[in-house]
Amino acid sequence: MTRAVDRLIDANGNRAAEGLRVLEDVARFLLDDALLGELAKTHRHAVRAAIPPTAIAARDTAGDVGTTITASDEMRRARLVDLVRANAARVQEALRTCEEALKLTGQSAAAAALEAARYAVYRLETGLLARLPAWRLYQVRLYALVDTSLTDDPVRVAGAVARGGAGAVQLRAKGLDQRAYHDLAQRVQEATRAGGALFVVNDHVAVARAIGADGVHVGQGDLAIADTRMVVGPGCAVGLSTHTPEQVVAGLEAGADYLGLGPMFATNTKPHEPERGPALLDAVRERLRSPQGRPSYAIGGLDRDRITALRSRLPHGVAVAAALCRAPDPERAAAELLLVLDPDEFA
Repeated sequence: MTRAVDRLIDANGNRAAEGLRVLEDVARFLLDDALLGELAKTHRHAVRAAIPPTAIAARDTAGDVGTTITASDEMRRARLVDLVRANAARVQEALRTCEEALKLTGQSAAAAALEAARYAVYRLETGLLARLPAWRLYQVRLYALVDTSLTDDPVRVAGAVARGGAGAVQLRAKGLDQRAYHDLAQRVQEATRAGGALFVVNDHVAVARAIGADGVHVGQGDLAIADTRMVVGPGCAVGLSTHTPEQVVAGLEAGADYLGLGPMFATNTKPHEPERGPALLDAVRERLRSPQGRPSYAIGGLDRDRITALRSRLPHGVAVAAALCRAPDPERAAAELLLVLDPDEFA
């Protein structure tokens, strides 16, 4: 019994330390975050120190019947969010197992040390996810589309809607070449971030990479999600326009970080797309709200009255262009739409 418990402690101690090393390297190499990297390293060393020598001596990898057992999705990590969450869960679960096993052997001090490490890893996970735009989008209900065809001052509008509570702002400027878009995007990004929102580039994947945008949005005819991510890197959120339930499923499987759903109603910004109506929301709502779902934004011809009518049918949030860009006071308009989306939270 003692040797079996020691093997259990050793296996889970290794599992926890390995997961922490992944989180450490995510912070160090992918996020350039020295503080989070140092925290992960400190916790990893603490875990190693808490594992008793008798557990290491009992190691029997060849005799472990679980080494060939794998989860069906273990080799699939299309998104950095998924990688962080999977490894954080690996660490947390392994530490809890170690704690309980150490109690069986009367090693209460070591068990207490690993309990403290487990709670610290919860905080580490929160810190890492907070650095990822794809994770922050789960908290974004109002996504603003600042379109140069709808406003002569996109920088002013972007800053205003961000201050009003729009959690993400996308710059759409179909009439600009890539260089002109790049120059404008830099200014809009500065105004957006100053207001506390995420900045998303529309279509121009290379521009998103060049300016370090929080996200990039592509359409059905643009670069594939995987190819887009190869350009912008793992930390940039990748969004996809979808118009049918089949495209929603394909987008989720491809690893899109969020989806646009529509057009809900006819819109001048995309006259070539037929309106899909609320039926599209009904068809995909359950899947998008599931644990495997993603943030999504109904889009197309939305104003205050239409958002009010759609509110109970929304999987997540809305993306709004004209009702914000053409508003006399975009900041107030954004705040009012947030109140419609969640009257209890923003009242």
